[in-house]
Amino acid sequence: MVSVPWQEIAKTPTVSEALVTMLVLRLRPRAQEVDGTGGDGGRDLYEYTESGELIHYEAKSFTGRMTSSRREQVRRSLISTARYQPDQWDLIVPISPNPAEMRWFEGLRDEFPFVRNWCGLNWLNQHFAQHDDLVRYALQGSGDYILDRIAEARAERDLMIGGIPDLAERYRALQVRAQEISPNYAISASLDSNGETAIHLSPKGDDSGTHSTISFTGKFAFRRNEPDEERRLRRFEDALRYGGEVELTGGNIQGVTIDAPSELGISGSFVPETVRIKANRETLTPPLHAQLIVRAASGIPTASLPLQFTQRTTGTDGGTLFGDDLTGFMQVKMRYDNRDRSWRQTLSFMPPEEALPQALVPVLRLISRARAGQIMEVAFQGPTPTRLSAPISQGMTPGGWDADEAEGWADAYEALATLQAMTGQFFPAPADFTIRDGRDAREAVSLLRGEKVNLAASTVSIGVVREEALELLTTSETFALAAAYEGMLLSFGEHQVDLGPCIETLVVDKVLNLRDAKRELADTGHATVRMRVAKSAPAQRYLGTQLPETKSD
Repeated sequence: MVSVPWQEIAKTPTVSEALVTMLVLRLRPRAQEVDGTGGDGGRDLYEYTESGELIHYEAKSFTGRMTSSRREQVRRSLISTARYQPDQWDLIVPISPNPAEMRWFEGLRDEFPFVRNWCGLNWLNQHFAQHDDLVRYALQGSGDYILDRIAEARAERDLMIGGIPDLAERYRALQVRAQEISPNYAISASLDSNGETAIHLSPKGDDSGTHSTISFTGKFAFRRNEPDEERRLRRFEDALRYGGEVELTGGNIQGVTIDAPSELGISGSFVPETVRIKANRETLTPPLHAQLIVRAASGIPTASLPLQFTQRTTGTDGGTLFGDDLTGFMQVKMRYDNRDRSWRQTLSFMPPEEALPQALVPVLRLISRARAGQIMEVAFQGPTPTRLSAPISQGMTPGGWDADEAEGWADAYEALATLQAMTGQFFPAPADFTIRDGRDAREAVSLLRGEKVNLAASTVSIGVVREEALELLTTSETFALAAAYEGMLLSFGEHQVDLGPCIETLVVDKVLNLRDAKRELADTGHATVRMRVAKSAPAQRYLGTQLPETKSD
């Protein structure tokens, strides 16, 4: 067994994390790697399970102990990954947690309920013991491994002395001979993911005569009262009725008979180990355009998105349309049944790695308005417009979100988009953008429109270096102050927006630390004076350089 020298590998974090990534991709066939260029959004891999759950995996190269700085890195990853609304999140790191570290990790669930497992050192070593070739791949330090690779290369060269020209010639000759086998079907071959040869048959023309038909007759069985078997039966029936995909193995298959033109040589009866049924996805050219509309119970439209369906599968009873909205953030799958003219739609929202804020608003608006009791309508465009509508039985609010959170995010991104349009400074919505940032953007928009913005300040502190200034602050119980700033900068992630010079005004009704300020001024030559802002006149901010007019008695 090849052991994993984690301390050595951790010296090159990219190698350590790549090694863990390869292991997860092998263990979880549905998992997909995230391109980390510009940040991985708090996950190195993600997976949609068969039940539709979204799982994120974050790989870290840490060894030793989970220090405070490393814990902060993990927390930042969770903040980034939270915007994708995962159902589960796993941390994969070659550290066996001690009790304190495990208490910290479990405490993360209070803020991030999707936190699931800490896959530590023992978990990694156990799985790499069964996949030691991955360790050799990462280390590139095993002499036996390198020799094996050289031997494989030599074997390939012995079979094709002429190199690539030899391969091309042999492949061409075999292709020519394959096309001569049948007048009705074009034949091609490829290697599947398991290294097995797959033969592809495609009709050469539109001849639908029975003499060229390939028919399959199968006998399949499913055990009753077993949840897994019943789910497999439903997938099997759906694949046949609406053009889906299903794979059957073992006891489900009792026999298959193929009846095909004799020249193909594949007719006969047998019991295969596996049967995979996959409908051909037809590309729709041009795409089928539609409008997805949410209507209130009264029929008034409250949100809509333009859709385009680009692919279609068909079955015995209907079919399935596949597409997305024009931003590409909302994936749409629509199944229709020709027998009873019923339809069912599945919408999946996948936030992009980067997008301008204005592109996010329409999708979030639709999510916020699509609530139970409202009506969902799909209006297909074309010479004969078709409208399908049905009550919404379950809202689209992502798991873990409050009821009004989607509306709050839509407002926040809309405010940022308006600010960008008014200043001419366009940039993608930052990964750490928050609803609080949206409120800041909304206040900035009000300032740019010439409005005054109230500040939530109840106290204010100023610095004093002269005794005369301190005396001025004590001559009246109530007095007004104005502060001028050369520039007001707002930060959104790595981007800053300059709103220009601004003025802040406030009315003070009490000095809170006069005695201490006098003592501090006498001792040090400067003092900080804290004052209470009058409730009757809130502090305000506005853009410009013009100070407010003063009134004299």
